[in-house]
Amino acid sequence: MPTQAATPTTPWATTWATAWVTPTAWVPPTAPTGAAPWMATSATPWVTPWATTWTTTWAVSWTAPATEQTAPVPQQVPEDPKAYLEILFDRMVKADSSDIYLTYGEEPTIRVYGEAKRLVEFPKLDDKTLDAFIDVMMSDFDRKNYKDSLAADLGLSMGGRRYRINISRQQDHTMIVARLLEEKVPTIDEKKLPQIFKQLVQTTNGLIFMVGPTGSGKSTSLAAMIEEINMTMHKHIITIEDPIEYVFTPKKSIFEQKQLGRDIVSFSSAMKFALRQRPDIVLFGEIRDTESVRNAIALAETGHLVMTTIHSRSAEQTVNKIISMFPADEQSQIRNQLSENMTAIIIQKLIRKADGKWMVPAHEILLHNTAVENTIRENKLNQIKNVMYTSRNIGMQLLEDHLAVLVEQGLITPNAAMANANDIDHVKREMTSKWIQF
Repeated sequence: MPTQAATPTTPWATTWATAWVTPTAWVPPTAPTGAAPWMATSATPWVTPWATTWTTTWAVSWTAPATEQTAPVPQQVPEDPKAYLEILFDRMVKADSSDIYLTYGEEPTIRVYGEAKRLVEFPKLDDKTLDAFIDVMMSDFDRKNYKDSLAADLGLSMGGRRYRINISRQQDHTMIVARLLEEKVPTIDEKKLPQIFKQLVQTTNGLIFMVGPTGSGKSTSLAAMIEEINMTMHKHIITIEDPIEYVFTPKKSIFEQKQLGRDIVSFSSAMKFALRQRPDIVLFGEIRDTESVRNAIALAETGHLVMTTIHSRSAEQTVNKIISMFPADEQSQIRNQLSENMTAIIIQKLIRKADGKWMVPAHEILLHNTAVENTIRENKLNQIKNVMYTSRNIGMQLLEDHLAVLVEQGLITPNAAMANANDIDHVKREMTSKWIQF
């Protein structure tokens, strides 16, 4: 039987040490007199001291290296809730974050390029801290509304930046979500939006719908379009919002910015009274009900440019969604009015760039022309996509076409294009036509 080294810490080490310390079948000769010290032997034939020591020491002491994890340095937080919020918002800005989530029992969490990341160096939030936060954020009017409805939307200016705040309840605890807005009102060029947006804002009347999921930058793009008017035209602009997000500085245009609950009791009443205030452009936050649609159409029909948002995935779905809000006996009339007054439907999605940093917008653009008007009036909505495809020369654009272009430019990956397409087969065809591998 071979002599076995000290028992190693793992089975494979045992086998390895046994095989290498003393071969089973072969016994080496005794070292000759006067041999070098490294050939000296002991009870085990011809096992050199360094080999014995190395084998025994390594086999006995070796264990899999532990992954070193440096614990985050705990963040010292002030007792003053406003100062605490300023620290959190500052961290949000420095991380290029779009949102921060303040939830009971969790560390503050920021959203960076679409991914939620916990700020583990901060303590978990409790009710006392969250309630102190909302007390800093809310006016007396906001507190009353929150008490009545258990939810509130508000705009907040802090530390030279502006935030859109939503406060709600979850499992009998307070939850706060804050979205960081641009430091100043952006322009179309700064946001690298399609140049056709500049042409659209020169329209004297009609309906422009900015469409997309939550967090897709709809409000920012509309603000950029309003700022284009402000910089280039002498107009009277009314914004009706919940809450006011971007505060405009009048340049060539004059502004009235109204906030739901503070300046107005409802979108519908504000839009109705806007007719008497002689505006040129009316921006209101979101299409929420049939009354909003009726008032928007009425404003467009009376010579105003109306800009608003709605949640939808495509131009075809947007038209269908608006018409479907109404009872069957009213849909024909709404279809006619919408077909005549719709100026543009713009779908916008924000997609993470190929380098993993920042986001890039992708657009689908439906513009008014005779073919689109007839398609809507005759309720042939399934033909809208074909009309858009054949009208690309006037600025119309399918989302899938733009996604393929963004891939070609190296701004997004093919996988991102396919994940965000409404029609995967279409975007695959477009990428194939551009010799893009996926």
